[in-house]
Amino acid sequence: MTYYILLLLAKLIPGSTRRQRFVAAVRQRFSVRAIIDAAIAEQRASLETLIYRTQLAEAPVTMTVDQTLDALIDGKSIARFGAGDLSTMDGWFEMFQTPGVELTRRLREVLVSDESDLLVAIPSFAYELSPELPEGMRDYFLRWAPHLRRILNPYLRTSKRYAATEVSLGHSTFGPGFDRRAYFERCRQIWDGAPVVLIHGEGIFDGFTHDIFDNAASVDHILAPRQDAFDEYDDILRRASLAPKDSLMIAILGPTATVLAYDLHRAGYRALDLGHIAKSYEWWRNERTAATEEFFAAD
Repeated sequence: MTYYILLLLAKLIPGSTRRQRFVAAVRQRFSVRAIIDAAIAEQRASLETLIYRTQLAEAPVTMTVDQTLDALIDGKSIARFGAGDLSTMDGWFEMFQTPGVELTRRLREVLVSDESDLLVAIPSFAYELSPELPEGMRDYFLRWAPHLRRILNPYLRTSKRYAATEVSLGHSTFGPGFDRRAYFERCRQIWDGAPVVLIHGEGIFDGFTHDIFDNAASVDHILAPRQDAFDEYDDILRRASLAPKDSLMIAILGPTATVLAYDLHRAGYRALDLGHIAKSYEWWRNERTAATEEFFAAD
């Protein structure tokens, strides 16, 4: 009723421009659509509170993406658990790797590990949302947070600080306000001037026109299967272990990379599991939106 009374009163305002401004302000605040939008926003906030706040006391301590980048620039290794890695560990997700008993065992070993200078990364937004998430990613975590927590919670410790899995996914995770240029500049600091060994699936860089690793001192490649790489894990690890110990080992290889970074770190290498990082850079430089199914396809 208030909305329609104000629209009638608008006719008494002199000047069409002033009338239009008044009507626009009234419509934004008092229209049926505005009321519905406000109700939806209130319901959404309640749902987020239900999913995220009720377990706050049990939530692990997680770094932000910036804090994780700081640690990597300072020289830490990292093994990451994304939703796909956790679901493979849980025995059902097959996009990158057919699940198996041995892979599940090894992933659990990494998840509960406490190796010096090795970051264990988890999906931080499964426990705490960020205002920088766009609507699609917020919806994703609202749907998937209970599933991810179910898998993670038996293995996490409140005394341990976990890194953010999204450290290599800045372009696909955050909204338009996120400073992608500064983010990628900081990523490139990790390997600036270092001898890099990339361990990745065959052909994943085919067609790329921008090289995120072009500031490294050198880049050598160890090729592995794009799908079911863990089936050849012993051979991949053997070939990687032939690299000089001062090499910065970067694995882009689905769940296999999580285990590989852990094993290489224990063998004395600095090792990084940075899935999607090269693709993220390529898509950003080509002004492509990365929060798509095509982006997250196996690579």
